Amino acid sequence: MPAEILYVEDNPGEVVLLREAVRKLNENIRLVSAGDGEVALELLLSESMRPSVIVLDLNIPKVDGTEVLKAVKSHRELRVVPTVVFAEKAARRQIEMTGFTPDLFLTKPMDLDGYTIVAEKIIALCAVSESS
Repeated sequence: MPAEILYVEDNPGEVVLLREAVRKLNENIRLVSAGDGEVALELLLSESMRPSVIVLDLNIPKVDGTEVLKAVKSHRELRVVPTVVFAEKAARRQIEMTGFTPDLFLTKPMDLDGYTIVAEKIIALCAVSESS
């Protein structure tokens, strides 16, 4: 089964950029998106998907990224799934204070080249996740 990334992001343009960057680097990795935290949690908690990596934007509707991260890291089976959070320094401190830290913090890039660099890091986590 090919590796799968769940990208929780409400901006379709951002999803397209990351999807294209991932596809450019590895055509066998599938990127699935959820437009808000509620949909992401429904997918994950219903066990309808078990992604290799979860990528979270913090500023998403319905259930924010911090709450999604808490739910994932509190869940017995999901907590082993590597998580990536797009966050600025101030938000990083806020998340760390919750006690639920992601496996990787990244700043959201501004262009496709930046997304390619981010995608390389996410794909590396996919490889680690798939080998576990």
